[in-house]
Amino acid sequence: MNLDDLTKVWRSQDLSPLYGVDKTLLHQMLRQEQAKLEKRLRRARWFMYVTNAMLFIMAGLFFAILIDPRQPPMFSARLSVWDYVVGVVGVAAALILAGALFVARRSRQAREQGFGDSLRDHLRRRIAQFDAEATGERRLELTMAVTPLICATAISILSGRIKHVPVPWSEIVWPSPFKIVLIFGLLYLLFFRWIPRERQRNLSRKRQLEALLKEFDGQ
Repeated sequence: MNLDDLTKVWRSQDLSPLYGVDKTLLHQMLRQEQAKLEKRLRRARWFMYVTNAMLFIMAGLFFAILIDPRQPPMFSARLSVWDYVVGVVGVAAALILAGALFVARRSRQAREQGFGDSLRDHLRRRIAQFDAEATGERRLELTMAVTPLICATAISILSGRIKHVPVPWSEIVWPSPFKIVLIFGLLYLLFFRWIPRERQRNLSRKRQLEALLKEFDGQ
């Protein structure tokens, strides 16, 4: 039996709303769900940290090569203002991603403060998590999805421009229309189909938990 099964049992009762709900088991289920959530977030966080570090190092290295004053004049003469623009955009995207990760972690830590290990605290914590997923974290999710794409594109362009024989802008291989449509299609499915569907399920669970908490508080 999991948390959803327990809430279904609670909702199916005709007499007392809490009849048949094992509070000890409910408490255990909430603890297990919180532990699984923290483990999943920890893995995702470290993956994003490693990705951000790699993107920042590569973008910063390529940009440093562009602005290195020790480069021979022939190298500098082949560069255009767009090379520097792309370098700045790549580094800026990596820094924005790092800032978004920092803000996401700080907001999560602030949200988790004040909650203990009691059953009511676990219910309030899970409700607060559902609230954050439905409202405040949307922009952060979008930022953390778009900025790596921008930074990786800038790195790909600069890798050709800083070669011994730089690739002319007119010969840079840009993504094909199919790849562009595929990327935007995946982003559309992610942010306008899959995530909203998951939020709808979380909203239903949140209402169940709020009703449970209201019954507990009324005792």
